[in-house]
Amino acid sequence: MRNKNLAKYGLISVLIAITLLGVLIAGFSYRFNSAIPRGITGGVTLFLLYYFGRHTKMDVSTEDFLRDSQKGKYFIAVLFVPMISYWAAAQIYEMILFLTNN
Repeated sequence: MRNKNLAKYGLISVLIAITLLGVLIAGFSYRFNSAIPRGITGGVTLFLLYYFGRHTKMDVSTEDFLRDSQKGKYFIAVLFVPMISYWAAAQIYEMILFLTNN
């Protein structure tokens, strides 16, 4: 019983240390060069757009679109998804330029 508690507390302390290390690295990288965190944010944003795009029912045919009474969600998606994806791609591009020029 004591070994299980010791292992549990050891794992918790390792996870806390790794979290603090991640926060420290993120803080230093943001302070000294903001292109890298923006590029990482852009990559995460593109991944989330792809992930949620694959798991939602937004991919419908034109007939289904015309029959649906709530067309607003499609228009909002058509407006915001390209805008967010182009912003994210620009952030990734700036990070690549920053990393290759140094």
